[in-house]
Amino acid sequence: MTSSLIRFSILAYWLFFWLFNVIDKLIGGSMFLWVGRDRFAQFQKFFASAGLDSPVVADIALIIAASLEVFALVFFTGALLKFIANKANEASSWFLVGVVFTLITFTLFSIGDHIFGDRFELLEHTLFWFITIISFVIYNQLEKVDEEAVAVLSKGQKISATALILLLVMTTSASIFSFNETDFIKRTEAIEAVQVGDNENLFKVSFPFLGGSTVFEGSIKLFQDKFPYKRIVQIYTVPKPLKLKKADSLIFYIVTEDKK
Repeated sequence: MTSSLIRFSILAYWLFFWLFNVIDKLIGGSMFLWVGRDRFAQFQKFFASAGLDSPVVADIALIIAASLEVFALVFFTGALLKFIANKANEASSWFLVGVVFTLITFTLFSIGDHIFGDRFELLEHTLFWFITIISFVIYNQLEKVDEEAVAVLSKGQKISATALILLLVMTTSASIFSFNETDFIKRTEAIEAVQVGDNENLFKVSFPFLGGSTVFEGSIKLFQDKFPYKRIVQIYTVPKPLKLKKADSLIFYIVTEDKK
């Protein structure tokens, strides 16, 4: 009973792990009851730092990463369903494929972390790589299934898995390219300041994750053009612990006074 509970927990963990990762790719930012990470912007910044400014390159890389995650999600889901149906041998087959896709995914991510110089992400992906190996070893040690008795996927199972994978990959790809059309302009587009409450001398600008110095300079110019009778006294940012509403974004305030 204990070994079955542990094996069930391993399968459930990886299912929800990849489910939330795929959802994060589909949403691409924050919304009600979800504060994810803007993977679209993150990938585009990574490739731009390496001299590849074209959003298409980043989008293709993100689609490949999302596809691998979808493959892992589908096979861990299949493994859990087979396990619940008391088909241990088939569950092992699905689990093995899910583990393979997970290792491939974390290996590619680790290579990317080296290329783009992100040591924190490298540490995270390396840890998950080893956790994948450990969970696979524990699962098989608890199950003790004879290798010769391990079932292979039937033709129907392969067709169903492939269809589901293609559907999820196409949906994720459509979301990525849709983001590219609507949000990539935020790299250079000026942002309009919003007055804070009833204070006529305090304005707020929600800076996008993709934005750089061009957006900042353009936003200040836009503010000055809109409020020629105001003089900027101070510009300051919100402390990081208070940035709760928008993930991966910078919020800065403009303090003004009327020109005399």
